[in-house]
Parts: sequence; structure tokens; C-alpha cells
Amino acid sequence: MAKPLLEARGICKSFGKQTVLKDVSLLITEGKKIALIGRNGAGKSTLVKILLGETEADTGEVTVFDRTHIGVVHQQEVLPADVSTLAYLEAVGGKPSWEVKKLGAKFGLHTVQLEKPPSTLSGGYQMRVKLVAMFLQEPTLLFLDEPVNYLDLQTLLLLETVLAEYRGSFLLIAHDRTFLQNTCDTVYEIERGELTTYNGDVQSYLAWKAEQLEFVKRTNKKLSREIEHHQSFVDRFGAKASLATRAQNKMKQISKLRSQIQKIDVNLATARIKITSSHVHPGLAIRARELSIGYPGHTVAQSIDFSILRGEKVVIAGENGRGKSTLLKTLVGQLEPLAGEYKWWKHAAIGNYDQLTSESLSEKDTVLSHLMQCAPGHTSSEQILMMAGNFLFQGDDLDKRVSVLSGGERARLALAGVLLQEHTVLILDEPTNHLDVETEEGLALALKAYKGTVVFVSHARTFVSALADRILEVRHGSVREFNGPYEEYVQEVATLMELESQVDGVENPDETRPEKERIQRRENHERIKDLQRSIKRLEGQIAILETEKSGILKFFFDNPTDYAPSKAQRLEEIKGKILLLEKQWIRYQEEIEIVRE
Repeated sequence: MAKPLLEARGICKSFGKQTVLKDVSLLITEGKKIALIGRNGAGKSTLVKILLGETEADTGEVTVFDRTHIGVVHQQEVLPADVSTLAYLEAVGGKPSWEVKKLGAKFGLHTVQLEKPPSTLSGGYQMRVKLVAMFLQEPTLLFLDEPVNYLDLQTLLLLETVLAEYRGSFLLIAHDRTFLQNTCDTVYEIERGELTTYNGDVQSYLAWKAEQLEFVKRTNKKLSREIEHHQSFVDRFGAKASLATRAQNKMKQISKLRSQIQKIDVNLATARIKITSSHVHPGLAIRARELSIGYPGHTVAQSIDFSILRGEKVVIAGENGRGKSTLLKTLVGQLEPLAGEYKWWKHAAIGNYDQLTSESLSEKDTVLSHLMQCAPGHTSSEQILMMAGNFLFQGDDLDKRVSVLSGGERARLALAGVLLQEHTVLILDEPTNHLDVETEEGLALALKAYKGTVVFVSHARTFVSALADRILEVRHGSVREFNGPYEEYVQEVATLMELESQVDGVENPDETRPEKERIQRRENHERIKDLQRSIKRLEGQIAILETEKSGILKFFFDNPTDYAPSKAQRLEEIKGKILLLEKQWIRYQEEIEIVRE
């Protein structure tokens, strides 16, 4: 039998008139991997803070057993600048350097990163350092509150792998359903202050919950018909003295049936988000030629060439610190290009959302007044209130001033304001960071249906998979297009990271090589492996086309007199595609030779 690690009994917590947690009890035992889900504001983070002793419950108690060693990643922790990352991790974890390096390698921390002070690393690598520091302390119970918000795809995949292999227990809050599905075997959901527990993965739980909701709806409908039947008798015969007793019995039955009807809270469901835009004619939305981006004295990426069609939904992918946000800032005019050019079509009306959008909100505005200012003059009050509700601002929330909103609430308000405006282009930098699972999925559906162009950065795999038509990746100081679905891109990133970890074992002993040369060698190796993966994918695409081509040629061979123009047209299309893929294959091979030299 699994031993208990932490127990909570009868936890209640209110903020003013709002009850967040009502008599919540739970028991976390060894080996439990728990997804804690619920709408924004449901009380997930409040519960975690109570369990950690950071917030006091109104009533109830929490017991942490003697064998329990809790691990937490402190998102806002400032890492030191006066010691190397290796020395910092050795001090924090109390482990020898070989053990630190072994665990660090799992998170992609190699010699290049370990030699530098942790504060000088990019945001993605700083989060890796914090995760390694936590795991080095050998916790038996982890609390991870929205770690996905601060991780790039590479670090997310690394954490996912480590959590899958982790023998301890953890409680995880995340808005990326794919991440939860791949890591958790138990679900806790907070809804209307109450906790529901389910032994199974997230998808199974949501399917079960949907079935329960349908059952409740069918039962309520049946009860309503019975009530209507009894009510018609009361309405018709209630005034007759001879039938008064029966009418009274009917009234009692009606009261009993009404008590059996289960309330369905419509506020828990995300209404369909609607994003308006003027009619968009086909054509180019933007074209970039020989574009270089960055800051005075520092080029982040160069030789950037791409074009985006109107109506396309394009994700900008890549590791943190490689230039994704810099590219978006350049495209919206916040940064001047260092070289080259980009040009939007003349009717492009650009709506931009990033961290600065929420920081620029007026402190004096209320939620409602801000949304009214953002909305065009012809927007109805119903549309404004619907958008507010979609981002979980209802009732008294509408009168809250911006000055009292949390960071997450400000971000949601800023995003709602941008979406209320009528744009033909939306540039979105991490729009899902402060959304719950339901709102995130509603936003993906809305953006997919939106007629305008969307260029966005996000590491939430469920969101990106549902929305992206194309993938532009910032890598090796430039931008390349990934030809394939997002699931294949994720797999390629995972494969490249695995290859990097293998290479590090060969490169680490070479401590005497100059740092610049070691960095260049690593980048060259990454590029070669990247090209080899692309070549393998091209070969697979060519093989599929060759098979289809052989089938069509066999048809013509077996049926020489048949008139089949559609097959002939398809044969020419296949030949053209094969020719283009073969040319691309040759270019990749030539680039490998250049990099090797």
C-alpha cells in the first residue's frame, strides 16, 4: 500500500464574499502524478499555497508527513551572477560535480552553459537551472504551478520526459492539455469551490465528465416534462374543491421533482469566442526580404526571407532567446530592421498583443470601461459583455479597476481588448499564458475561424496544433520554414535534443578548446543533424509520391486505351512535386558539406 505524503482535511477559504474552497479534503500518496485543473479563479493556486503553508486556510488543516520532502520551483527567484552555473547547482543540491552534470545533461545543460553564471543564461535555460536545482534536492513531492508559462518547447519536452520517469509524486497545474495528458495519471478538479478526484488521465476524465453532464441534462429534461404534466393538472383543477386534495398532492410532487433537478452552472462553460474582421481578399499579407533583426550592435537573426498569405495562421517556433519575440516586435514596428525589409499589404490593420500590452493598461480604468474604449463604436453592449465573459470577467468583476487586477487578470483583459477591435492581422506573443484549458481551446477555435492573418508565438502544443497552418522556426540566427504538421516538428525537436545530449559526452572532455570554437562546433553539429532530419523527411515524402506515381503508371500500362484526364493531371502534379523535393534534397546535402568544411 502506498504511503501517505500529504493530507488536507476540511479546507475552506474565502476572499471577502467570494468562497474559493469549500470543505476540500485530499490525500497525496507515494507515486501519484496529479493534474490539478479548473477554470481561472477557481482556486487552484490558492489550494497549492495552502498546502505549502504560504497561505492560511480559514478552516481545516494540512498534514505533511515526516518522510515527505517537498520540491517547488520559485518562478521569480533571481539567480546569481557571481558564480558559475555548475558551482551554484553544486551548492544548492549538495551533490558532486559529476552528479550535477549527469542531471544537467537531462535538461540540456552542457559545458557551455555550466561554465557561465546562471543569471547570464537565456530565460529558457534559467528555468532549466531552477528545475535541476529542485531535482538535485531529491524531493518526494513536487508542486508545479503553471511551469508551462515559462518554458519553451525544448525545456517543456525535457521536463515531460523527466516527470514521466520520476518515481516521486507531484501535483501539477498547467493549461497545456497535451502536457497534462503525457505526465499525469490522476485528476483533481476544483469547480464551484468543491474538489472532484478521478483515477485516470485527463482525456478520460473529460470524457467521463461530458457523459455525466449529458446524463444530468437528460434527467433534468425528463423531470421538467413531469413537472409540466403535474402543473397542467394544478392549473386546470386546483380551484375545484372536489379535487383540492389531489391538487395539493400534485404541488408536493412538483416541489419534490424540482428539488431533484441538478443545477448546471452556465458560467463554467466558455461561450463561443467570436473575433470580427472586415472582408479579406486573397493575396499576400506580408513579404520579408533579406531581413536582419536585433538591436544596435547586436544582430539576433539575419538573411530572413518569407511570405505569408492573407488568412494564414503562422506559428513562430524556436528556443527561448533565439529571436521569436524580436521578430514579432520588428513586424509590428516596435523595432527597426537592422537590414533588409518587410512590407505589409496596404489594408493590413494590425492588432498586437504581448506582455507590454497588459502593462500599458490605464490603472484608473475599470474592466468594462477599458473594453468599451477598445470596441468600435458600432459594437453592441451584448458583444462587449460576451467578450468579457469569455475571458472570465462577469458580474462585479466588470467594475474592478485595473489597479487591483492580478497579472493574469490584466493579461486576459488586454487580450480581450485586442480581440474586440476589428483587425485584419493579429500578432500574438504567448496569448495562452494566463488562460485555463477551456478558454485556451475556445480561443484556438475562434482564431481558426477568424478571416484575418494570425502570426503568433506559443509553446502550448494543443493550442498550436489546433491553430497553425504553417511553422516558421527561428534557428541558427535565421528563420526557416518547417514543411510538415506541428506534431512532426515537435518530434524533430525531441530527436535533435537527444542527439545533442549524445554529442555532449564527446565534447565535454575537451576543456582546452576555446569557448567560441566549442560553441561553433556545437552549432555546426546541431545544423547537420537538423539537415539530416529534414533530408529523411523529404525522402519519406518522395517515397510516398513515387508509390502513387507507380500506381498511376501501372493503370495506364494496364489500360492503354482508357481516357483518364484526372489521372494524367495528377501524374504531372506528382512529377513536379518530386522534382521540387529532389532539388531541396540536393540543397540540404550541399549545405551539410559546407557546414562540415
